Amino acid sequence: MHLLIIDDHPMTCAGLRSLLQACYPEAVIHTRHSAEGITEPAADADYIFLDMHLPDLGFNAMLDILSPWISRVILISAAPEPAAVAHARYRGVRGLLLKNADVEHVLDGFRRIQKGEYVFDPDMSGSDWQMPSLTDRQRSVFDALLEGLSNKQIARVLGISEHTVKEHVTAILGIFGVKNRLELVLSQQIRN
Repeated sequence: MHLLIIDDHPMTCAGLRSLLQACYPEAVIHTRHSAEGITEPAADADYIFLDMHLPDLGFNAMLDILSPWISRVILISAAPEPAAVAHARYRGVRGLLLKNADVEHVLDGFRRIQKGEYVFDPDMSGSDWQMPSLTDRQRSVFDALLEGLSNKQIARVLGISEHTVKEHVTAILGIFGVKNRLELVLSQQIRN
């Protein structure tokens, strides 16, 4: 089995590598601390453990690079953003293992992934998710965004300026922890 761990924290890489090597002594495990030069080891890996917060490249850009092998990707994070996890699930990643989980939880999750399951922490599944609090105007803009309306169309429907719509859209994206409309819409489709 070939494994690749991509995390900018050397201690996390070393710890996860030691854990996996102890449980899978025959495994060949490579580590990378950035996105640089990952395509070759990613192509050879049976599973890719990917930190969600690499400083040298955004999360979506990293998923783009790994898209040929997305079904082998396992997210690792201590503080995952639900919208980013939802987007990654939509793209086909295998699971999410929390860095702050106990060892048995991590190993059990990985074993389940090896058996073909998609493994995500219950907190990321959306079952306990609650709609963030929005003002009435933000809720109207949010609903229009989910319908696929442009800023100009939203302004016309709500009788407000396009500039005001842009301000509300920016606030809504921040509230939901997403970078753009597409991520917002995808995260809501996955929840529903």
